[in-house]
Amino acid sequence: MTAWNRRVAAATRVREVSDPDALEERLRSMGLPEGMHPDDVIAVATLLRIAETRGVGFGTTVLARVADASGLTRNVKILVLGNEGGATTLVGDHDDEITIDPLTGLPGRAYAMEVLETALQSALNAEHSVGVFSLDVDRFKTVNDARGFSAGDEALRALAAGLEESLRPDDTLCRLGGDEFTIVCPEVFGIAEAMTIAERFRSVMRDAQIDSPLAGLTASIGLAIGRADRSAEDMLREAETALYQAKGLGRDRCEVFDEDLRTKAERRITVDQQLRRALDGEGIHVHYQPIVDTATRTIVGVEALLRIVGQDGQHLNPRELVEAAEDGGLIRRIEETVLERAAATMQTLPETPEPLFLSVNVSDRQLGDSRFPLALARTLNAADFPAERLHLEINRSILDRKGAAIRLVTQLRALGVIVAIDEFIGASDAEMVVPDGVDLIKLDKRLVHGVHGERGRARAELVISGILDRQLDACAVGVETDDDLTIVSELGCRFAQGYLFSPPIDAAQLRALIANEG
Repeated sequence: MTAWNRRVAAATRVREVSDPDALEERLRSMGLPEGMHPDDVIAVATLLRIAETRGVGFGTTVLARVADASGLTRNVKILVLGNEGGATTLVGDHDDEITIDPLTGLPGRAYAMEVLETALQSALNAEHSVGVFSLDVDRFKTVNDARGFSAGDEALRALAAGLEESLRPDDTLCRLGGDEFTIVCPEVFGIAEAMTIAERFRSVMRDAQIDSPLAGLTASIGLAIGRADRSAEDMLREAETALYQAKGLGRDRCEVFDEDLRTKAERRITVDQQLRRALDGEGIHVHYQPIVDTATRTIVGVEALLRIVGQDGQHLNPRELVEAAEDGGLIRRIEETVLERAAATMQTLPETPEPLFLSVNVSDRQLGDSRFPLALARTLNAADFPAERLHLEINRSILDRKGAAIRLVTQLRALGVIVAIDEFIGASDAEMVVPDGVDLIKLDKRLVHGVHGERGRARAELVISGILDRQLDACAVGVETDDDLTIVSELGCRFAQGYLFSPPIDAAQLRALIANEG
């Protein structure tokens, strides 16, 4: 018993509660171990009363003696914290370092892993399973941007308090960082019960009062359920994978990690490994697909496309590659490599009446990096490639960013590059909400493939006319037949790209194609 414990016990001995059993029951309901020494029970109870009085900001640690069924005594560390709802306790081994988040008063990842490991071992021969919930506030960045960081902090504190009130006695809430929280539920009986628990967590935000810092916010949750056959690290990763799935499916929902997600996760790991090997060796390849002028049917530009050959000898899926590169923090390195190699290839092509332009894709992750315009300028300078011959293809999701989109386009246009919106399919009312400075719209192949039907042609005509009204150029992607080309040309598309002209080909094939055209 520490000196602090002795002082607290001595000061409160005359105020022992009349019902020790009720006190012990209350302490057990807060996650404290059975078999605590009576003096330490009093000390902890007193600290709880102090924590409840002082609220947020109060926190202290005591050592307590705990006897097991055989009479063997061990020391445990008990952390008592004040919060908006009263008080919270955390229990660890006497030599544990329990790190507490100063904003919410919650423990972090290390404690979550410890609690989860213990819960999994306890479920070894039990009928119940262990549930892990990974919760993230949807579009939390907009709170900081619109209301300021202090409002964001208030929202996180309110969420932490609300989630604590939603916990069952044995559940543990931790903050992993940013706006991500993890809840370990050591005892759940199947997916139905776990989903009910998840909805209770989501209701903290859904039922928030109009004057609450949580008003108008939603949360996504990823859920993993397992027993002792899963490690704590696996369970937490699976819950986070399910969280990404929930966000990808539209947010404000709960998704359960299942065999399908496990297969996808394993596939993602495989792609990541192959991607890293390719970067470390010579596995990054660039293929090129010609872009033609619809009036002359001559090649006027090429799109550079990333290609990596997998262990089975087949090209890995490009979308998988980009997602894995973004998750692994490799996207900047990859996109710079593609641009450098493509720019070098452009210098080796046969001469044409007009210099060909080079079109490259820019990921959303790159667009969110304030260093991107400067890095792009350095790459163009090192490659000695004129900025006016570079087309940057930006995903249509940029249109949702409004002010951020305008700033980004302005910075890129200042470099002299051409900005294109990729995979554009048109708003339902054909309204063109495109930032000033965009030069080109690349139509989604679904729009192009639908032009042979009456409704599809009418839709394409409406979208393309809106593009032309803005004095922008349109490029039809996915042109596969002469009829496709004829129709998109009649509708006003200046450029076309697709298998009618060529599939993606390597640099040597591209040189031969251009030479034969000349």
